[in-house]
Amino acid sequence: MFLENLHLKWLATMKILFTLAIAFSLTGCGNFATGRYSISTDNAVALRSLSGIQLNVGNFTDKDNISEISCHSHGPVTTLDGETFASYIQKAFTDELKMSGIYLKTAPVTITGRLDHIDYSTAFASKWDLTLTLNSSNGKSVTVTENYDYKGSVFAAPGGECVQAALAFAPAVQNLIGKAIEQLPEISN
Repeated sequence: MFLENLHLKWLATMKILFTLAIAFSLTGCGNFATGRYSISTDNAVALRSLSGIQLNVGNFTDKDNISEISCHSHGPVTTLDGETFASYIQKAFTDELKMSGIYLKTAPVTITGRLDHIDYSTAFASKWDLTLTLNSSNGKSVTVTENYDYKGSVFAAPGGECVQAALAFAPAVQNLIGKAIEQLPEISN
């Protein structure tokens, strides 16, 4: 009887350890990729109101070539294609200009960008903080900042706050580009 009880306790312990091993493996590290950028209707309308402007887009950079940002112990937030966040914003900006008919590879003015700051927070004050400086080949520049609040939760499933941060990146970039569009007349002439 003693051996039978000992065997049952051993089986119960093994079941618990097996369950814990599965749980830990499911909540371990992974990548949390942002979504692909999609054109913003508001940005398209704003760009179409800028008649007569033609722009080329050069490189967007940041000082550290950031392509991932750590999200607690769950793994990094990355762009879907693994490019730097600055390159993601450059492509998004270029796509917005192309859709509105403002982009022209041979335009007399080229806009480049420098991602001066990128960070996000999760939990109670969930937001993306982005600062971008646009430089015009005519010597003018402007800096825009977006503090994009989104709904996050410390009570989400493990890694859930990282998923929410990744999903909130594209709309944060849309807003950042919207602020940049407002400044285009100042730096494109």
